[in-house]
Amino acid sequence: MIAAGLWLALVGLAGSSCAGRIGRPPDSGVKVAPPRIAAAPGEPAEPLAVGGVERPIPATVKIRVADRAGTRILTLALDGYVLGAVRAELMPATLREDPASPMLDVQALVSRTYAVANLGRHAADGFDLCDTTHCQVYRSAAADESATDQAACAVAATRGQIITYQGRAIQALFHANCGGYTASAASVWGGNDAPYLTSVPDWFCNQHPPPEWTFSETMSTLRSVLNTDQRTSVGGRLDTVAVAGRDPSGRALLVALSGSRSVTVRAEVFRSVVNQAYGQRSIRSARFTIVRRGGRLVISGIGYGHGVGLCQAGAAMRARAGQSPAAIITHYFPGARIEPAQTSVR
Repeated sequence: MIAAGLWLALVGLAGSSCAGRIGRPPDSGVKVAPPRIAAAPGEPAEPLAVGGVERPIPATVKIRVADRAGTRILTLALDGYVLGAVRAELMPATLREDPASPMLDVQALVSRTYAVANLGRHAADGFDLCDTTHCQVYRSAAADESATDQAACAVAATRGQIITYQGRAIQALFHANCGGYTASAASVWGGNDAPYLTSVPDWFCNQHPPPEWTFSETMSTLRSVLNTDQRTSVGGRLDTVAVAGRDPSGRALLVALSGSRSVTVRAEVFRSVVNQAYGQRSIRSARFTIVRRGGRLVISGIGYGHGVGLCQAGAAMRARAGQSPAAIITHYFPGARIEPAQTSVR
């Protein structure tokens, strides 16, 4: 689960308006280091230790960005990348809350940890991470955003801190809305569960569930879409599509496809194949039901995203209720801790 080579480059985010947040007292019972001052540009990266394991840390990361200026690879300081991820992954209202929402700190910790654990994911393509949901969304600063805005202050306040389990950076997965119950990684993708990626109830998210979404398509067109992927290919005829099992969170676990060829696949595989053709807002989560109406298949559900790890909707409501970043993170990642990356003793 953890990418080879744990990298962490720290960059200072200047601005007096952030000064009051840097070095604030840690949450009770959770180890949180004070911010560490970054090396000056051009200095060699220092070896850092996380959980007592020394690893060389490059000062920059390579991000593939596709926007109006075209597709290019940017070399960024890690926390510069984290800031772009925080701004892209949170709603504008959360970015501008006054006083600042603890959700900014939560997202900074999650986005930094995700980056640290997954750097080099696209190494074969010549960069570390992409700017899409395949990794985590990234964007450059808008005209009204600066190095002293709320998001920048949250990144500065959490500088050097990552989320760990037994001393190692976790796979800090997150999604938009769990619909009241997160999913375990094993139920979504198979394999063994990481102990911190289990299914947990989310009362806060459940109090304000999103409107139900619906996706509908003709059986003949859906058959063509399913046939684009060998895992879901049914051949020349599609007769039925049905949920064949659910996990404890209520999400579809398996989907049975019956036609010229019958196959049962994980719901996330089915969702991925359909969304590849129609976009991520088509089948928004695996918390769905399936019915056939004449020649059309209708899929209705709630929630948005794979459902594993931190639920952004629930976390934002927990922040508004006064929960600390540490309390929020440990709810969604049971057994995890917020810990510093520290300079190793040479």
